[in-house]
Amino acid sequence: MVSDAIVISVVLAAFGLLFFRQIRVYPLTRSITAATGAVVVVALGAISPEEALRSIDSETILLLFGMLAHVEALSRSGFYPWAAAQLVRRTGTVRRLVIGTLWLAAILSALALNDAIVLLMTPVLIQAVRDAEVNATGPLVAVILGANIGSVATPLGNPQNAYILSQSGLTTLEFVSVLGPIAGVSLVVTTAMLAVQHNGTPIKSTVSVPDIDRQWAISSGTFLIGTFVLMAALPTVPAGIIAAGMGICHLAWLQLFRRLPGEEVLAEMDWGILVLFVGLFVLVGSVGDTVLVETLRQVGSGLGLAGVTFVLSNLVSNVPAVVLLSTAVSDPTGWYLLAAVSTLAGNATPIASAATLIVLDQASRRGVDLSVVHLIRVGLPVAIVTSVLATVILLV
Repeated sequence: MVSDAIVISVVLAAFGLLFFRQIRVYPLTRSITAATGAVVVVALGAISPEEALRSIDSETILLLFGMLAHVEALSRSGFYPWAAAQLVRRTGTVRRLVIGTLWLAAILSALALNDAIVLLMTPVLIQAVRDAEVNATGPLVAVILGANIGSVATPLGNPQNAYILSQSGLTTLEFVSVLGPIAGVSLVVTTAMLAVQHNGTPIKSTVSVPDIDRQWAISSGTFLIGTFVLMAALPTVPAGIIAAGMGICHLAWLQLFRRLPGEEVLAEMDWGILVLFVGLFVLVGSVGDTVLVETLRQVGSGLGLAGVTFVLSNLVSNVPAVVLLSTAVSDPTGWYLLAAVSTLAGNATPIASAATLIVLDQASRRGVDLSVVHLIRVGLPVAIVTSVLATVILLV
C-alpha cells in the first residue's frame, strides 16, 4: 500500500503544475496535467480503478457539457464580435468602455461558463479596441474582473459553481437567491474602483460593426436562458441532465433549422474542461482517507473556511481548491462561502482563475502585452474587498 506522503505529494504536485503552461521547452495543459496525475495515482494503487470511476461526478460533467454546447452555438451567430463592436462604438470614452466591458462580461458569465465567455470574447474585443485606437489593457482587465464576479451569481457561471451545485444539495433558486445579490454588490463596488482609475478620454466611434444573424442569436439565447429556467423550475431533476439535454436539443435545432452539422459545433467546444474535471475528481478521490483531507476537515466554516479558500485558490487555482475543500464543507453557509470566495479570489492573481490565464494567453497570441504586475495591482484589491464583503454578508 502506497504511503499517504507519496499520494499527497503526487496530488499537490499535479495541482501546482496546473498553473504552468510551459516548463522550458515542454508545453503543459491543465487538462492533461490533471489527467496524468489521475493516471499516476491509479497506477500507484492509491485509488482502485472502480473507486476512480465512482469518484467522477457525472452531473458536473453533464452540466459543463451542456453549457459549452450553448456558448459555442451562440458564437456561430456572430454575437460576440457584434457585441464587442457595439460596446466600443456606444460607450464613447475610455472610462465608459472599461465599465461597459466589466458589466457585459459579468452578465454573460452569469448565464454561461466564464471560461468559455472570455475565450470567445477576448479576441474580438482586442480587434474592436484596436480599430478604435484604444489601449487594450483596461478593457482586458475589465473582462477578467467581470467574468469572475458575474460568474458568482449562478451555478452556470463557472465550473466550480457547477460542481458545488451537484455536491451541496442546494437548488438553483437557493443558489441564485443568496449569491446573486453578492455578485451584484461586488460588481457595483468594482465599478466604483475602476471608475477612479480611468479617465474620460473620448474614443473613436467609427468602428465597423460585423454582421450578426439576429434570429440565430435570439434562438440560441433562448436555449441558454431556457436551461436556467428549467433548472430553477425543476429542482428535483438533476441539473446536469437538464443542461446536457438542452445542449443536445440546441445542436439538433442548429442541424434542423440552420443546416449546421452538430459535429462542427462539437469540434470547437473546449473538451479540455471536461478532461480537467475528470482528472481532478480522481486526484481528490485518491486522498479521501489521507491526513490531508482530515486536516482540511478541521478548518470548519466561517472565517476559517473563507481565509483558507482565498489562500488555497491563489496557490493551486480555484477549481482544484474547491474540489479539495468540498471534503470539509457540510452546511449551506459553507457551500455559499466556498463558491463566493473561491471565485472572487480569482481576481487576485493569474494563478487563481482559469479565466484570467485564458485572457493572458489570448492577449499574448495577438501581440498585446498585458502586464501581470498591473493585473495584480488592479485585481488584488478588488479580490480582497469583494471577498471580505461576501464573507460579511454570508456570516452576519
